[in-house]
Order: sequence, then structure tokens, then C-alpha cells
Amino acid sequence: MISFLNPLFLAALGALTLPLILHLIQSSRTERLPFSTVRFLKLAQKRSSRRIRMENLLLLILRLLLLALLALAFAMPILRTRNFGSLLSRTSRDVAIVLDGSYSMNYRLNQQSVWNQATELAAAIVEGLGDNDRFCIYLAGDQVTPICEQMTGKKDEATARLRALPMPVGSSRLCPATLAALGTLNQEGRRGERELHILSDHQMLPWVSFSAGGEGDATAGAAGSPDPVGDKWDPSAVQDNTTCFVTLLGTPNPENAAVLNVELEPRLITAQTPCQVTVNLKRTGTPLETAVHLLVDGKETARRSVMLGGEDEARLRFAFPPLEGGVHTAQVTTPDDSLTEDNAFHFLIHVRERLPALCVGSKENALFLRTALSVSADAEAVSSVEVKNISVAELGGENLSAYSCVFLCNVLPLPGQQISLLERYAAAGGLIVLFPGDGAAVSDYAQWNSLPATPAAITEWPLEKRKQLLTWVLPQHPSIRGLVEGGIAPRVVIKRQLQCETLKEKAQVVVATSAGVPFLINRPAGRGAVVMLTVSADRSWSDFPLSAFYLPLAHQLIQYAAGVGARPPYLWATDSLSLNEFLPEATRHSTLSAPNGQPVPLRSVMVEGEAVAYAEGLMAPGIYKLSTPGGGGAQPALAINMLREESDLATVKPADISSILGVSALHVATGKEDLMKQLEDFRIGRSLGEALLWLTLLVAVVEVLYANSLLRKTAKLTDTMKIAPSGRVKEKEA
Repeated sequence: MISFLNPLFLAALGALTLPLILHLIQSSRTERLPFSTVRFLKLAQKRSSRRIRMENLLLLILRLLLLALLALAFAMPILRTRNFGSLLSRTSRDVAIVLDGSYSMNYRLNQQSVWNQATELAAAIVEGLGDNDRFCIYLAGDQVTPICEQMTGKKDEATARLRALPMPVGSSRLCPATLAALGTLNQEGRRGERELHILSDHQMLPWVSFSAGGEGDATAGAAGSPDPVGDKWDPSAVQDNTTCFVTLLGTPNPENAAVLNVELEPRLITAQTPCQVTVNLKRTGTPLETAVHLLVDGKETARRSVMLGGEDEARLRFAFPPLEGGVHTAQVTTPDDSLTEDNAFHFLIHVRERLPALCVGSKENALFLRTALSVSADAEAVSSVEVKNISVAELGGENLSAYSCVFLCNVLPLPGQQISLLERYAAAGGLIVLFPGDGAAVSDYAQWNSLPATPAAITEWPLEKRKQLLTWVLPQHPSIRGLVEGGIAPRVVIKRQLQCETLKEKAQVVVATSAGVPFLINRPAGRGAVVMLTVSADRSWSDFPLSAFYLPLAHQLIQYAAGVGARPPYLWATDSLSLNEFLPEATRHSTLSAPNGQPVPLRSVMVEGEAVAYAEGLMAPGIYKLSTPGGGGAQPALAINMLREESDLATVKPADISSILGVSALHVATGKEDLMKQLEDFRIGRSLGEALLWLTLLVAVVEVLYANSLLRKTAKLTDTMKIAPSGRVKEKEA
């Protein structure tokens, strides 16, 4: 559609009638006059009149076109792609804005972050709307957050909110936020014109959710926001009167090095144990040698360099000497770049003076196990295990959370209360190692919910079958890792053995006998695990306590327990965290402080009659400290890092967005200036005034050249008639 900014100038088109009238008048005034000698004139007229008429008509058309183009150019015609109504009385529009709130938007270019560009652009879009226009704004962060949830026209309030938004620290939920914005637009939009704006960087990651069919629970973070299209992307949600604008900010060629994660070996470390940390790194962009620093308690412990480039990943290992007992803060860093949020990775190193183990059972039943744990696997070193032996009657008074592992040595049957106590301990991250014995019948095992298998009988092996060869079924399982030599375990003499009927869910046979009977079975239980052996801890069922396999297995189980029950060295940023699970020492009187020293909000929720404390808003990366009454000051408690998926800066091509969204009415801009030009062309139209002026100039030049050529081509009478100097006509033109 074409409209005009100065339609009054179209009246100048009436001037076109003047040349026509003059032409007609001139043609009607032709008179015939008798002349005595008209032979030469008639002959000339006959030969040239037709050509002259055509040439004059073409010249007239050029001059009329010149006048018409001048009138149209001054009228300022606007070419519009869609009918938005008259320019002087256009309809109002509804606009929905979706702002990418992932920390990749913190990428800095020329001392300005992409996030600042995005918020300023969103504010510019709002400020460019008319007084009768309405809009809504959604932030696509870890949760879909409405900035203006309902359609509103309060531009000043909205722009103030946009400019006050903090720097993003999470991941992007771009698809759910877009669905929420469309829900508001489709439900509340009553205007003839609708626009959907998506403001993001060049990162590919936020767009994956569209092609993957959403991210589940799309609008869960936007309380009360309408969601008529569900939680999966559907191009039909974009109605016919809605035009999409996608603006990609920042650079299409980002450069970034990131520490993805770290791995501690072993997870729980004793004061006598050296350890190492494996660092996983990734770089986006051109190859570059990257320096990696390891800091422990604020002091640089090690430094390495690695060449990274493209989408390469690398693994570096740092070894450091034994540390003193306690909790140590650690950090892996890379040089500062345009995205600083992933240049440091925080973690904690928990160092125990000794690993506490609890043996439950009589001194006779626990003798071999207690002796094995009290002796170091290394003959020249002191055992890192601190063993305590208690009776079944004393079990109820023990704080099981203080122990890495609980060994049950022929203590069944147990009261249901004590079984519940033990299973809660395992679920909280502890390890239970169960040895059978003569005191329990097969039915006594049925009271347990977390056992790896269901016992069927206690088998007495005949003499000819007592010698059994132990075999490794899962040699890489952490309960026996490092004990495998040649793939075969030692021979043992088994007189009596617990036969298991069926394995329970997630249970694994780690060691078996040559007869195919399970010997050691493992099963996860919550954050912990339960290990069940099928022979007793003493010599009453086998000579296993005398084998060379017994002592290293006991110590390996302690190390396995340390890994199972150890607190994670780091956590990912989250909105809510259960302190009961990760900080069981915390009480309702405890105080958790963020890396900047500000207190973290805590709330208590009753779950199954038990008070569970939650920490809110653990989004800032760094070390969080816990203060408990009588605890002697704040101590490092949590290491929080932002999810590293946003560190993958692989880019999306503007041409791919059309296929990703699947909508026809789509405009993709790269930067603020590009978007504003597209909006001007879309909302107002593309001005043809300049093009018409150039065309007018071209027509004027053509008219002048053509008119001059006609003057030069006007034939003289003597030339036309071939008149000789004597006055005779030599010949006629064909």
C-alpha cells in the first residue's frame, strides 16, 4: 500500500492538463492557405508529418512525466507492506517484549555489556510507542519473570524498571518467556496491530528450546500469566496480525575461555592424603594459549597453560600436598576476557583429620573388622580411620551423621526404630555395610527397605564346594576400585553363606563367587548406599577375614563411604536450597552470608512433621559462610557457581531464526540501528520521495537530450527534396 506524507502536493498533478490543452489548441488552429507553388511543401509534409507527430508525442509524454514525478516527489509517497490504516489516523498497536536474561548477555564490547544494550533497546522500543499503544515485557531468566505482566501504556514506569534490572546471573528460558508474552498478547491484545520483540545475543543456546519443543512447564515462573498455547513452541501461537522482530545484539564472533567444572580425587580427603583436582576447560573463538591458576585459601598453589581454540575442551590436573584438617576454599581461574562470569570456579576442600567409622556388634563379631580398620593399608603410614565399637543397645544414642560408615556385624534382628534410624542415615549420605550372622533368620531381613537383595536362605556348603574363587563382576565400582589385580580376587573357604533370591531396584552385584553366588552387593539409598556381604565379619562363616583381600577391602569401603557421604565440593546457583541436606549442622538460629557479606534469607518449612530450612536466592557465585551459635564465627559452607551451559557461546545465524520459529511475518535485526530502521519502514513505510527525485532528474536529462536531438534532426527543405543549385529536383526520396 502507498500513502503520502504531503498529499496536498498531489493537486499539482492538475498542471498536467495545461500542456495537453495547449497541445490540443495548437492542433485545432491549423489553417489551409492557398499558395501558388506548393509542390515542394506538400512533398515535404507527406514524407515527414508522421515521424514528426510521433516525436512530438513522445516529447510531450516526457514533459508530462517530468511534471508528474515532481508532484509525486513533493507529496512524499510512503510504501507500506501492510495495511495499518491511514497514516493520519492509524490504529493503535499492542507490543510484547521478551528480554534474554542469561549471563551470556554480560559479554562486554567496548566497555558496554550486551545486557545494557538490550535494556536500553527495550526502553527505546517502549519510548517509541504512541500514547495509545500498549505493551508487556517478560524477562527470560532461570524463571520467566514478568516486568510488565499486563498490557499497559505506562512508558515511564516501564523504562525505569528496565534500566534498574540487575545484571543477569542465570540461564535463559527464552521459549517459555516467549510463550508467556504471546499468551498475554493474544489474550489482552485488542488492537489491529501487534508486535512481538525478542532481544537476545548471538548465542545459539536459547534458541535450542524452540526446536526441541519447549522446556516443560513453560510459564511456571510467571505467576498468573496466561498460557493458551501450552508449554511447547507452536508457530500458530503467532496470530496473523502479529509481526515478530528478533534483534541479535553483541558480536557474532565472541571470544571466551571458561572453567566448566572441577573434580576432586578423592572427594573426601584426610590430612595424610595428597589429592589432585581435574579442571575441565572450554574456549570459544580463535586458538589462544590460556593460563590456568589454582588457588587454595587465597594463595596460588599451581599454574598451568594450555592451548585452546574453536570449540575445544581440555582437562588439566593439579596435584597439591596434604592439607590440614578443616574446610579449605579453592578457586580455579583463567585470565579476564569479555565474559568474566565464568573465569573463576569456586569449590571447597573438606579435609578430615581421620575418617570416623562405627562398628555395631559385639567385640568378638567386630574383632577382625576393627583390627583391619585400625591398621593402615600402607604399612609405613598411620591408619586414617578412627574406629568406634558399640553394642546394639548403644546405637540409639549415637549421632550417626558424625560417621563416614556404619558396619553392622551380626546385629540382626534390630528393632524397627533402629532400622529407621539407620535407613535415614543412609538416605542422608551415609554408607551401611551389613555382615550377616547366626543371630538372624532369613525373615529378619524383610524389615529393611533399603537392602540390595532379598535373602532366601542360609546355605551350608559341603566340604568339596567350600573353596570358592572370588571374581570381580564390576571391577570399576568405587567399593573395590584399585583392588583388582589380574582380574581375579583371591580364593576363600566358605562354610556358610547367605543366598539371595532377587536383587532389588538399582542393586548391583560387585563381587561374586565362582559358583555364581553374589558375594558383595551394592545399592544406592538416597544420597548414600547400602553394601551387603553374604558372609560374616568373623571366621564363623568363612576364612575371608584371614585373606589378603579383607584389609584393603575394609579400607576401600571407608574411602567409598567418604565419597558417597562427602559433601559436594560445589553447587550450581539456585533459587532455593535445602540446608538440611547440604548443611545438616545448620539450625534455625544459624546465619548464612553471601560472598558480599549480606545475609541470605532463610525460611523453614514443615515436611512430614520435620522442620526443613531453605536458603533463598543462592545466585551469586562465590563462597557462602555459615555462622552457628557457639560455632566460633563464620565458616566456609557452600561454594556456588553459575551453570556453565551459558558459557557455550556458539552462535546462531540470523538466517536460521526463520526456520527455528517457523513464522512468516518475521524481521531479524543485528543491532539497535538495524531494528529502528526496520521499525520505521514497517510502522511508517519506506519513503519513495528520494527515489522519485532521482527519477525526476533522470527524466529531465532524458527530455533535454531528446529535445536537442530532435532539433538537430530537423530536415532542411533542400536536403529533403534533393534540390540542385539550379532549382531542379534531382530525385524523390523513397
